[in-house]
Amino acid sequence: MNILVVYDGTLHAKKALLYGLKKIREASGEMTVLQVFDPRPFIDYDAGPQAEEMARKEASKSLAEARKIVNDQATRIAVRFISDEGDAAQKVLEYAEAEQPGLVLAPPRYRDLAKTLTRPLTLVPGTILVPMDNTGSPAASVDRIVYEAESTGSKILLLGVVPVHLYSREEKKDLERVKKEIIAAIKKLKKTLAEKGIAVSEIVRSGYPDEEILKVASEHAVSLILLPSGSTVPSELSKATAIILEESERLKWPVFLLPSADAV
Repeated sequence: MNILVVYDGTLHAKKALLYGLKKIREASGEMTVLQVFDPRPFIDYDAGPQAEEMARKEASKSLAEARKIVNDQATRIAVRFISDEGDAAQKVLEYAEAEQPGLVLAPPRYRDLAKTLTRPLTLVPGTILVPMDNTGSPAASVDRIVYEAESTGSKILLLGVVPVHLYSREEKKDLERVKKEIIAAIKKLKKTLAEKGIAVSEIVRSGYPDEEILKVASEHAVSLILLPSGSTVPSELSKATAIILEESERLKWPVFLLPSADAV
């Protein structure tokens, strides 16, 4: 995996950098750290000509801090540092299109990039979407969910999808049972995550799981989707995972696969 980290010296940017280094260790690959200095605010700046010079020194100091973080944390990881000037968002788009990274990590101030960026974008911190059904699949990966939330300082959004299309009018009782099981699974996982200090919210939708997952991801400005990997136990959620991964043109968010309940 090749990762592009948008670095502006903020605490969020430092967390994004550390998170990126963890990802590189897991999957191997390379990292590019991009810092963009925007001189436009200093045109006709009231504070005088020294203001831009001071800002440039701070930017240089910030990039030096990023290098130190990498040197302290990353051994045997290829990391390239780029310093550029101009409109930060536009520069990120240019570098992302030129280098085609597998993942772009950025502080929340760059959330509008999701509208135009063609590469997967994860905001740090952000909102991590965890779809659920009544099989309990995500609940088997609590440690991984906690890891992703803590590493990025993100909150978790649990999404329960009731597959109403599978049930006829005569099967209303079965549908209600499944809905109750999904809600119970959400409540249980929410309690477990909350006990570990993770901020959690929940939502329940009815419909085709793949469609509802992507709708909620868009509505809630999701930064990452955690989906279950394949399982020997078929479910609408595992089917939704396959559909989403196959129809990549619909996918505007990074997706990480959680181990199946069978493998845990």
